[in-house]
Amino acid sequence: MGNSHSGHKSSKNSSSCSASTATKTDASETSSQNHSTSILKLFEKMELTADDGNTHPGELSRVTFENAFHGPLHKFGKLMYRQMKNGHVDSDRITREEFVEAGTEIVSTINVADQRRYYYRLFAKGKEHLTREEAYQMVQVSFMLTVSLSKIPHQDDERDNRLFEGMVAGMFGIHEQLNYESADKWLLAHCPNMFAGVHSWVCTVLGGSNLPSEMEANKVRVPQLENFKCGQHCLSLGMAWALSAVLPNCYTTLPTPPPAVPTPGTAGPHVNPWQHIVSSLAGRLPRVQSWCLLYNSERDGMSKNRFSHHVMSYHGPNLVFLSFEGGNLYCLALDMGFREGVQKFGGRDCCLIQLLPVYRVVQSGPKIVLFNSLTRGVPKGILIGQDHKPLVLKLDEDFDRIYHYDVPCALHRIEAWGCGGEEVKQAQVKQKQWEAKDVERERTRKLRLEGDWRENPDKQILEWGGVKTGSSYLSSR
Repeated sequence: MGNSHSGHKSSKNSSSCSASTATKTDASETSSQNHSTSILKLFEKMELTADDGNTHPGELSRVTFENAFHGPLHKFGKLMYRQMKNGHVDSDRITREEFVEAGTEIVSTINVADQRRYYYRLFAKGKEHLTREEAYQMVQVSFMLTVSLSKIPHQDDERDNRLFEGMVAGMFGIHEQLNYESADKWLLAHCPNMFAGVHSWVCTVLGGSNLPSEMEANKVRVPQLENFKCGQHCLSLGMAWALSAVLPNCYTTLPTPPPAVPTPGTAGPHVNPWQHIVSSLAGRLPRVQSWCLLYNSERDGMSKNRFSHHVMSYHGPNLVFLSFEGGNLYCLALDMGFREGVQKFGGRDCCLIQLLPVYRVVQSGPKIVLFNSLTRGVPKGILIGQDHKPLVLKLDEDFDRIYHYDVPCALHRIEAWGCGGEEVKQAQVKQKQWEAKDVERERTRKLRLEGDWRENPDKQILEWGGVKTGSSYLSSR
């Protein structure tokens, strides 16, 4: 009986597993068919853009393919053609079958590690190493495609060029070439989500059957990020992109809920089957819309008191930018609000990032900051650096000098940005309003009590000491 029951149960489990495997296989085949259909539609669209000299039905000339990528994206089109032809650039044509097969390979690359390998090969032009020039193009194109996908207007900014150069400098060091293992190690440590926007853009083109020019012409542009259009702050749009590619999720809260993902099998004919793929891979650049400027030393004054007034009551993740001589710009990312004391603070999502002149994550992890302005015997000011690691920065208590690895430097500018979203900002506003009312209430009470000792809480203490405070005593004097 027992053996028979066990065998029956095993048979049921086996049947269940087989059914589950069959369901997954069917879903995979359906997904693959959807991929092929969308990519085939894009191929047919590109065929229609071919010049009169294209006399090979079912094939695209290299020129036709590359010309679909206009302006700054033309270089990326050349790289894409090479990659889809598996490096055979001598061939001036790509067939329908090659196009669909290569496109399906791209959009099926969901694993982030596989994405890094794929796009490394693309920008390295199939070689075993990456040159500095190719690495600069990799960083620049990754930024441009993320901005395009994010629908954010963009103008050239000299600070972005310096940032890209700093990223290449941080990546290569003293070397002139970089193999995949070294590049991947650097990306994991300093910019793990660099290709998120690139892959999302490519999936949007292939999966949505959109020509690159159609994406630019048809999309509804979002307002330019308010804090980056005037160049009046430490941050540039490129810096915001680099930070969004490395900071943990707590710094990039979504200003609006993400779009609903349709249940597989229920999507209607007008629902883009790639929506769930693109939304899951999209870069986080638009989320910096939720960042708000808390403190700007040029606007609010360079002093500890002004910094504390604007920053201390913000109880959420925040970024502090420190600009000082030597062209240095650092970003301190705190996953909690500032607090004063003799103990270091900060959670596991804290990090210190050097943006200029070299881009790199310097330190990351908990207990990275100490802010002391009251306790004697403990260094005063803001100290940045984890225990058992070098103290990277020390801002003295007067905010007039900063020490960079113990080397004194002239401090140029400080900015603090809140990353906790609207609710945290409104909580800070209410806290500051309450503090202002409390100060006014105490000021009014003090003025009133100075003229009437009968309501003064110190009256009893003074009388215990032999000091008469009664009105008769005051009148006799």
